[in-house]
Amino acid sequence: MTLNLWNDKRWAERESAVESCLETVRPDILCLQELRDVTQERIDSVLTTHDRVEDEFPGWTREGNVYWNNELYRAVEYGRERVGILEEHRRLFWVRLAPRNATDRTMLVGTAHFTYPGNEVERETGQSPRVEQAVKTVDALDRVARAGEPVLFAGDLNDPIHPYAILTEAGYTDCFSDLNVQVRPTFPARPTKHDLATAIEIPLDWVFANDHARSITATVPHFYHGDVAPSDHWPVLATYELNWSSGEEREA
Repeated sequence: MTLNLWNDKRWAERESAVESCLETVRPDILCLQELRDVTQERIDSVLTTHDRVEDEFPGWTREGNVYWNNELYRAVEYGRERVGILEEHRRLFWVRLAPRNATDRTMLVGTAHFTYPGNEVERETGQSPRVEQAVKTVDALDRVARAGEPVLFAGDLNDPIHPYAILTEAGYTDCFSDLNVQVRPTFPARPTKHDLATAIEIPLDWVFANDHARSITATVPHFYHGDVAPSDHWPVLATYELNWSSGEEREA
């Protein structure tokens, strides 16, 4: 599951909704954007069977992180990559996971939050920085991934057009297209939309995979706790079948 947490805006109202959503879904892998200290502390208390990356770089607490079910996976290594995102602590955050029941298999999970279209540079130049960010994300994923390794990339791309096209052309397929079903909009989530949100519903949040992972289910759950959604973005929830190459292929 991927979820933009809307930083700590209206957190007192949304805290129970986030908690209830995570307790209900219990995703084996959770990619987060707009994370903050207070939201991370709450998520840690809810997902007690999960681990996350713990690192002194502030972006892992103030921007993005990956949680995984430690009963199923263990972390092999992790890292962060500069991919041209303008915000100070945003990166392409990634972790390499290995199944608990296998010693020769790993998967790469990455998450990123591309720059918001209302940024000052884009208003002045008219040029979208998300094109470069998508190209550099593909380059980074291809460089970090091992041969034959399933790769999952999820996050808020802040753009329904250009990053999608770039990732698709590079061989990454979103979870909906993999099932030949229509992509679902994820923004805005009502009733927690902010003042800048328009009435137009658009897909900003995505789960992509390379050809070593096959989507089994894909949905954008409109989850409420009472009458409050967890965020101003809906989460994307997908189930995957992972297809590992043989050892010979991985070493090629």
